[in-house]
Amino acid sequence: MKTNRGAILLISAINKEINFLFDNLLSELEITRTESLYLRIIYENPGITQYDIAKLRKLEKSLVTKYVTNLEDKGLIEKKALDKRRKGLYLIDDGKKAITFVDNFLPELQKKFQGLFSDKELEIFVSFLEKLNTTLQEFNGREF
Repeated sequence: MKTNRGAILLISAINKEINFLFDNLLSELEITRTESLYLRIIYENPGITQYDIAKLRKLEKSLVTKYVTNLEDKGLIEKKALDKRRKGLYLIDDGKKAITFVDNFLPELQKKFQGLFSDKELEIFVSFLEKLNTTLQEFNGREF
């Protein structure tokens, strides 16, 4: 069990460093990590409603409203009527630029880690990470 406790602490330390890296990246865009997640959801699901985001992420509607309002105020998204009662969320130009900025950063980050693992080691490592992610999602009741 000692090995597991050490592994969890190491994963936590790695997560802390990744969060620090992304917080610095996102500060250039003047958005938070949570706002970037909302942008990603809207980017991948154009026209999604606030209700659907709350349901998808298992969040209170008031919290979703707060972040959607922040993104609207920052000029990254807009609401468009889907019908008389529902409004869909869409990225506007600056929101699309933010997604592109983040998407371009990730391959650059990956390049820094090329050669760290052999192809076989990388395959095993990714397999372990996928198992861990799936287990945590199931444990948290957040299977996507």
